[in-house]
Amino acid sequence: MAMSFEEILKMPTSEFKQPKPFPTGTYHCMVDGRPEHGQSSQKKTDYLRFKYKIIAAGNTVDAREAAEQQVVGKSLQQDFYIIDNDVSKSIIKEFLQNTLGIANPGDAKGIEQMLDDVPNRELLVEVKHEMSQDGKRIFHRVNSTAHV
Repeated sequence: MAMSFEEILKMPTSEFKQPKPFPTGTYHCMVDGRPEHGQSSQKKTDYLRFKYKIIAAGNTVDAREAAEQQVVGKSLQQDFYIIDNDVSKSIIKEFLQNTLGIANPGDAKGIEQMLDDVPNRELLVEVKHEMSQDGKRIFHRVNSTAHV
């Protein structure tokens, strides 16, 4: 049973544990809903945040660690920064068409229209570890994605 807000506030901080990063490797995932639109806090750059629900850990993931952390059903996220340059636009187009397999005959659809077809698409997500900027913590992040 989940702890109440009041119970959490009363806990000694010695009982707080830093979350472990997910094991590195490739996961079979499903896109969880439509991506959210947001802005970066530092440069105010617009982005689309995709959330991926883990369906299964692949054979490159440490099976024992994945089982201990119960990664199946947990989420990963990836941001695509959208700026007015050809590189940014081609990255999101390639992701939607090649990785997620969204049809766009004659490239007639815009990105907004293609986003309607994103929920529940399956993909492979490679996770790697990265050090926090202050060097005090290791976290997992999406390194790359591929078509299933």
